[in-house]
Amino acid sequence: MTALPRPTLSSALSLVALDTVDSTNEEARRRAQDGAADGTVVWAKAQTSGRGRRGRKWVSEPGNLYCSIIVRPHYPASVAMQLSFVAATAVASGIRRFLPAHCQVTCKWPNDVLVEGRKVAGLLLESAAQGPDSLDWLVVGIGINLEHFPDDAAYPATCLRREGAGPGTTVEDLLVTVCNRFQTGLVMWRNLGFAPVRRDWMRRAHGMGAPIIVRLANSTLEGTFHTLDADGALILRQPDGDRRITAGDVFYAPAAAPA
Repeated sequence: MTALPRPTLSSALSLVALDTVDSTNEEARRRAQDGAADGTVVWAKAQTSGRGRRGRKWVSEPGNLYCSIIVRPHYPASVAMQLSFVAATAVASGIRRFLPAHCQVTCKWPNDVLVEGRKVAGLLLESAAQGPDSLDWLVVGIGINLEHFPDDAAYPATCLRREGAGPGTTVEDLLVTVCNRFQTGLVMWRNLGFAPVRRDWMRRAHGMGAPIIVRLANSTLEGTFHTLDADGALILRQPDGDRRITAGDVFYAPAAAPA
């Protein structure tokens, strides 16, 4: 692993810049287990074994952003996982500044960010418990397609360059913008709770009120994306009542997807 030049992050963040790593989440996990401080950011130019949610492979050639942030939240996992919404809004607002004004940037539950309805970024949160009611550490993995995107993904994908990001937009620009915005959102979450984070996410919610398909581990549900509850769970409206979903993959029928 070769060190890279260090972009300037918020003083609350400490950057570990690497040329190549197996996975920034794996490296962050190793460092967290060895005592790395809250706010440690692991950034790599490329990953040899990048992964997404549920063990899916994350294509990781140079040109895109791959980073993971260590947080020591000292909350139960059910509360700390709200940081996925902090990260999603940081990514959405961060990439917004690099795109043409007409581009629609939205957040797709639970962990994706879309541009014009196509996936441009994904999040992967992993954690270790300190006790029954507290996490020792949480790793927030962030992947953003700047130059490349997979053309065989289960959900339509894109990259910022394709959507109009200028030639001067660099991975370093994305890293600094997104990580600093995440840190700002983290402070807000710690001081004010989930409510303002939820409001920010809801303003960017993809497909609110649209028919959706939710694939769970052992079943598939259909209904309408009604809202998020106060803890961040998706509320699926069905003919026989509302269903609270805490984990799953969401898909939209093409005709129902927002423009």
